[in-house]
Amino acid sequence: MLKTDFVDVLSVISQKLYNAAAQVMDTASRMIPANTFCIANLDDISTKVLKAYNRDKIILGEGLVVENAESYCALVTEHAQGPLVIHNNLTHPLTREMDATQFVGGCSFIGVPIRDERGEVYGSLCSFDQDFYKYEERDVELLLSLSTFFTGLLEMEATLQQLREAEEAAAQVMEEKNNLLAVLSHEIRTPINGVIGMADLLQSTELTEDQTLYVDVIQKSSTSLLGMMDHILEYSKMESGTMTLDERAFTVSDIMNHVLQLFAQDAKNKGLKLQGIFDAKMDAALIGDSHKLTQILINLLGNALKYTEAGEINLLIHMSLEQQGTASITFEVQDTGIGIPADQQERLFRSFSQIRDQRNTKKYSGAGLGLSICKQLAELMGGRVWLESSSSEGSRFMFHIQVPTA
Repeated sequence: MLKTDFVDVLSVISQKLYNAAAQVMDTASRMIPANTFCIANLDDISTKVLKAYNRDKIILGEGLVVENAESYCALVTEHAQGPLVIHNNLTHPLTREMDATQFVGGCSFIGVPIRDERGEVYGSLCSFDQDFYKYEERDVELLLSLSTFFTGLLEMEATLQQLREAEEAAAQVMEEKNNLLAVLSHEIRTPINGVIGMADLLQSTELTEDQTLYVDVIQKSSTSLLGMMDHILEYSKMESGTMTLDERAFTVSDIMNHVLQLFAQDAKNKGLKLQGIFDAKMDAALIGDSHKLTQILINLLGNALKYTEAGEINLLIHMSLEQQGTASITFEVQDTGIGIPADQQERLFRSFSQIRDQRNTKKYSGAGLGLSICKQLAELMGGRVWLESSSSEGSRFMFHIQVPTA
């Protein structure tokens, strides 16, 4: 069962999602060649700037609060009821008489609403440009996609707040906690896929070299968020006791070939040698959950690739057929990466426990769930996974399991 610090753990995940989302928004702001890009939160009375990106001129600052009557962002929801594009605020009927126009100065403006699934207003996603940049249709589409993405994050934050209040009021909140991670994962996947889809569409248009780089960052950040959601969903299933085995016939050779193919291009891109080393019994038919076996190896190889900048990564597999109709299989993943500090090895397989590289803490960040999931999946199948050795010259992870022969 999940512990009583569940909400605190979700808060950490929430912060990581917001940090990754901030990177996506920062990159997206560069896709639109305007000066200022902001996310605003609205209530019935006022508008608050939650996040602002300014280039040459400071038009808006984070934390700025103004009455809705003087808020361009409020115009998006109170008058336009959808995307609002103003090419010149000095002449547009909605803005020319506003006191805020004197504050921000002459500019062009674009804004889209951020709403929840009930249609209630959370805020606006807006952009200003003092050089009167003429917004295009693709700018509107990008902001609409991003507003959907942020709706998911804002809904998650509201859910977390409700959980905090419920935890103080009743002990029954534990049952809700078991299901929350799965709900959040499903709810956030849709808007993230929207961001990836828009980035794919942008790549099909004519872009400058810088814009192509920005789209690539959006895609990688969004894909990273999806990977984190997958881990969270998997973790929630195991913690709630709903994870089951799907045992079917498989061969170890099929699993090995599959995982090596998955990482072949990434290894090539980093200049790493990736190879499988195995004995002659790999084609024997076995019975087990090949999907979960594959998932463990993907996590182990993914970590090896993540923490290895030069050298090689090897997947060694040894299998022996026992007389009792079972096969004993040992998988070993070797890398020539940075290694794991000795003082951090004991908490390596704990949930949400991250291993920090003191040379670059941001480069190797993550949710801290991958190895915990490996451990729980291995134990679910009657096996075990462990760190055999680690130093500055690399690490060796082992995974052992016994399964019936077909």
